[in-house]
Amino acid sequence: MKKRRIAITTKYIILVCALLLVVNVVLGFVLIRQSGRSMNTLIRWHMLSVADTAAAALDGNALEALTEDDVGSAEFSRIAETLTKVINAQKDSDIKYIYATKKQGDHFVFTVDPDPVSPGAFGEEVVYTPAQDTAWQGTSAVDESTYSDKWGSFYTAWSPVRNSHGRVVGLVGVDFVADWYDQQVSSHTKLVFIFSTLSVIVGAAIMLLTTGQLRSRVRRLNFELSVLSEEVEILSDEIRVSPSEEASAPAEEISDGADTIGVLSGRIRVMQRKLKDYMDYAHEQAYTDSMTGAGNKAAYLDYVKELNRRINEGVAAFAVAVFDINGLKSINDNYGHECGDRIIADAAESIRRVFGGEQLFRIGGDEFIAVLGETSGSELSDRFSRLRSDVESFNAFEKRYSMTLAFAWGGAVYRPGEDSDFKDVFKRADEAMYANKDEFYRSTGAERRHGGAERK
Repeated sequence: MKKRRIAITTKYIILVCALLLVVNVVLGFVLIRQSGRSMNTLIRWHMLSVADTAAAALDGNALEALTEDDVGSAEFSRIAETLTKVINAQKDSDIKYIYATKKQGDHFVFTVDPDPVSPGAFGEEVVYTPAQDTAWQGTSAVDESTYSDKWGSFYTAWSPVRNSHGRVVGLVGVDFVADWYDQQVSSHTKLVFIFSTLSVIVGAAIMLLTTGQLRSRVRRLNFELSVLSEEVEILSDEIRVSPSEEASAPAEEISDGADTIGVLSGRIRVMQRKLKDYMDYAHEQAYTDSMTGAGNKAAYLDYVKELNRRINEGVAAFAVAVFDINGLKSINDNYGHECGDRIIADAAESIRRVFGGEQLFRIGGDEFIAVLGETSGSELSDRFSRLRSDVESFNAFEKRYSMTLAFAWGGAVYRPGEDSDFKDVFKRADEAMYANKDEFYRSTGAERRHGGAERK
């Protein structure tokens, strides 16, 4: 009986299919590793952005000063309300808890936990994780593995809360349900594994199937790949961030001869870009005053820290201008806070026209600070003269209310060798502003009313 020999064509087909199988297995492994790491990074970036947003929104001085006797106080409730707003704004993550902690000895304890059902008691010890130490040193961090307590099992993002001196006085912890986190990574890995397996099947059958069948399978693969970006797309739509050029570019279609790895990498880069847009948006919201568009107190404190660094290094050259609206308490009482808000916004715009808006900060209800670069005393005086003219022009031609826009101002120039800290320059500018305010009330005979809008 003759042995049946395998035709050379069949051998080639078997060899090609075997090589194709090996290549696809390796390709699938690379895709799983690459996209898995990228997805893991995306999720952790998102976790950190939520924690950083909450930490930036808190008043570090108020958190530092809280004691157990303050539980239920207005300041305690204000911090709890801020934390609740941050967690309510997240619609794409399974965030279970958010809370503020302080260090007590060698461990951290609950300070403010706004959970309405089972909050951590003030002073109750928080389960230790290594990420807490990293955050306490000033760098936000996410737990590498889950931890469990009486509330469940979580991955937690930790962000430092700083006081007005820039010192870390507490941490914000954001608990993400462990099952949600693991499911995001696991589902992504399974999806890529499915795609790789599908590619192996297509590869093994490529010599047996017609061109039309192959094209149909590749189109199906392209359709399934789009699922990877679904959550990031939802996130972008929710926050309505204007996407960057790369993030807004249409996804490349996978066609015959296309670089599959390149296309998938491109999709991942687009997702990373969109998430970065979200992080930039969250940072802007945390450091910008929504009413006036000026920098808020957090942005101001960060910039003061930078100025003090320049002073210490002997490279500082700047001037400070301080502004305070006159009569705002009376306007709020007689015409309502909505009118007062319009005046605050108009005052900010007037200051911006003369002093620029890059380093303009709103640090209180009606208090503004502008920091200029290297400026002489005469140049600073000239700015105030221009501001006086701008306000007079506004009152004559542009104002939308019956009362007059008026505010006091004062300025000071940094003196090398004499000023050891930003606060030395600020103090002179503040004193000059109050002298200007006193002169306004003496010259106009206006009634001076005390309140939250004016300090004296």
